[in-house]
Amino acid sequence: MTLCKEAVVSLLGGSEITAEFGEDGTLSGSAGCNGYKASYIVDGDTLQIGPPASTRKICSEPEGVMEQEAAYLAAIQAAATFERRGDTLTLRDVNGSTLAQFVQN
Repeated sequence: MTLCKEAVVSLLGGSEITAEFGEDGTLSGSAGCNGYKASYIVDGDTLQIGPPASTRKICSEPEGVMEQEAAYLAAIQAAATFERRGDTLTLRDVNGSTLAQFVQN
C-alpha cells in the first residue's frame, strides 16, 4: 500500500496497512497500528467510504506510525473514485489525485 499526502509516499518500514472490501459494504483492515472498520458504497466507478471506527491502541514503533495511521484514515474518507488494474486498486479524490494504492496479495 502506498499513501499520499502531498505526494505518493511509501509506508513506514515495519508497518502495514490493509483494506478488505467485503461484499456486505464493509471495509476493514489494519491502519498500521489499529484495526478499523467503515461502511462503503460503490456506484459504477464512484466510491464513498464512511467514517471509520478503529481500536484505540497507541503504538510507538515504528516512529511516526500513529501519524501515518491518522493520515490514512482521513484519506480513505476523501475517496470519490477507484480504479482497479490487475492486482492494483487505486483510490482517488474528487480531483483525481491518488489517495491510496493497494496491491492484492
